[in-house]
Amino acid sequence: MRFLIADVHPIILVALSDMLRTAFRDRNSQIDTAIGVPGLLRRLRGGCYDYLILEPDMAAAKGIPLLKAVRDAGSPPRLIVYTGNTSPCVALAALDHGAAAYISKCSGPQVAIDAIHAVVAGQTFIDPSIDVEAARNHPWYRLSHAERNVMLALAKGENMQALAIDSQRSYKTVSTHKYNAFKKLGLRSKAEIGAFLNHHGLGFLIE
Repeated sequence: MRFLIADVHPIILVALSDMLRTAFRDRNSQIDTAIGVPGLLRRLRGGCYDYLILEPDMAAAKGIPLLKAVRDAGSPPRLIVYTGNTSPCVALAALDHGAAAYISKCSGPQVAIDAIHAVVAGQTFIDPSIDVEAARNHPWYRLSHAERNVMLALAKGENMQALAIDSQRSYKTVSTHKYNAFKKLGLRSKAEIGAFLNHHGLGFLIE
């Protein structure tokens, strides 16, 4: 088994490396580390790993976009997110983008080891302290696909007329989607959309 651990904090790399050596001392395992995104990408280009333990919120590329980049790499390793971000919405998005486990750094070391063992056994693992079901029931996920698209387009600065043309729908239909989405999310203007997304850990949707 080949593990790669990526984080910006050397102490995290050392601690996780020691934990893995102890947990898998009876297995033939190799443990490499990478500091930051450049180090991570160099490691992925230069070797083949079975498991990647990753803090997505690293400088130069953050959160879900970094997970997408790893997922889209050739023969990506099974992904274990070990992060300080405990947003249920971010956890759900990470799982939807291929993470096999999502663990909070605030949880004890045993939780991290349990998660890694689960992934090695071919299972998925969600930190018990993170309420992913709350994310599934979040107002954002109660929007229709069309309503979400309108909200994201407006957050990115597109205007209603251009959006109607691009989506090949009438202006009235797009306006209805906007009205319904605002009502469901409790928003009053498009200027509030970006702040809403960032507040709920969904800012990656407009990055």
